[in-house]
Amino acid sequence: MPSINMIAPRRAEKLRLERDMQRLVIVILAEIIIAVFMGGWICTKIMTTNGQISDLDGQLASLQPIVKQIEGYESDTKILAPKLELLKNAKDQTMTWYDSLDRLTQSLPQSTYLTRLGTSSAEKDSSIIKVNLSGVSTSQAKIGETMIRLHAIPDFENIDLHFTQGTEVDRVPAVEFEFGALMKGKTSARGVTAKGAKQNGGNQSKA
Repeated sequence: MPSINMIAPRRAEKLRLERDMQRLVIVILAEIIIAVFMGGWICTKIMTTNGQISDLDGQLASLQPIVKQIEGYESDTKILAPKLELLKNAKDQTMTWYDSLDRLTQSLPQSTYLTRLGTSSAEKDSSIIKVNLSGVSTSQAKIGETMIRLHAIPDFENIDLHFTQGTEVDRVPAVEFEFGALMKGKTSARGVTAKGAKQNGGNQSKA
């Protein structure tokens, strides 16, 4: 009788073991499926990445001539940099003198003409340029007016009248004059120094 009473518990234990085995099999199958899925996803990513790397390698190879050309341009630019800087400085100097001479000619009164413009460097400061303005006018009053107008030009400082003297132009009485001035503010600001300024002369007139 006691052995008969053990049948039901053994059946229950067997059923429990079978359920546990089924669950274990299901868990193992799920893990295998997940592992296969993850492995496939990783393999796909690896193949995609390898393909992208191959594409990038091809693009780099195709761009290599352009990179070499750019490097050549950069090298040429470095070689030309001093010349470009010199050209820029020369342009700035030219425009400085152009602006100053334009203001100068616009400030001359009627019947007053410049016959010569000379420049030299100051002895104590090479950034200061001494300017000598020579010309002729019809009267001393015109020369005085010219001097007043020169004081209104911001490029000139310390304007002095060196001399005036009587002369004739085409047998017409006239007065010859010479002014001295300093060019400092705008000239030094633009990098124009006495080294870059050359002695020059010429005829300039204003009707």
